[in-house]
Amino acid sequence: MSKINFAGIVDYSSLDFPGHVCAVIYLCGCPYRCPWCQNADVALSKSETCKPKEIFEIIENLKENFIIDSVTITGGEPLMQNETYELCQKIKSETNLLLKIDHNGFYPEILQNFLPLLDFVSVDIKAPFNEKYKISTQRNDWKNVVEKVKKTCEILSLWNKKKEARTTAVPTLIDEDEIVEIAKAINKYKFSFYTLNEFRAERTLDEKFQSITPYSYEKMLNLGKIAKQHLDNIDVYVVTSKKGKEKI
Repeated sequence: MSKINFAGIVDYSSLDFPGHVCAVIYLCGCPYRCPWCQNADVALSKSETCKPKEIFEIIENLKENFIIDSVTITGGEPLMQNETYELCQKIKSETNLLLKIDHNGFYPEILQNFLPLLDFVSVDIKAPFNEKYKISTQRNDWKNVVEKVKKTCEILSLWNKKKEARTTAVPTLIDEDEIVEIAKAINKYKFSFYTLNEFRAERTLDEKFQSITPYSYEKMLNLGKIAKQHLDNIDVYVVTSKKGKEKI
């Protein structure tokens, strides 16, 4: 049986699949090195966190969970591993669970193959589609990364199921001007909604980011309102530590 590089599973979440109760599966590896990443051990596939896991064991775990009606597969970057497709196939063929994947946009062609198995896709838009992607992902080939993310958005614009674009509002990297640029860029891709997540200065991959003060609740709401001004028929949500997820 196939094994997958696996960091763990959260048996119950009411946040990761909007409107549903889901299990959250964490898969290892990522092509990015976002300095604010809080799952650094997972992204870097550190051996103390990431272990090979039989796919059938994960499926059995899901079958025994009578609380959930859905699954979110996250990371790291789930599409980085070839075995993720087999995992998704088995979830859809052996359970009645809805299936969501969190994706960073780097693998558009692979995502295209996954779409028949999926019910929901969340795509991280790290920054405006310019050189800020170099800072955000720590990749010198940022132009190539931007083209891949754009291609991912184009593919999803033709997909008639739920899709979310989301951005972490990291002070020093993302402010009002960047939110305007991101919102304008993604407006044409027909996302179901756009979510702004509050930055958390905890366990970041780059330790310098642990000294950055997150935006205030009021600032986050304002950024959400700014994004809303540039998005046609796309709902905007803001996620903060103070009040959780709120619709703008």
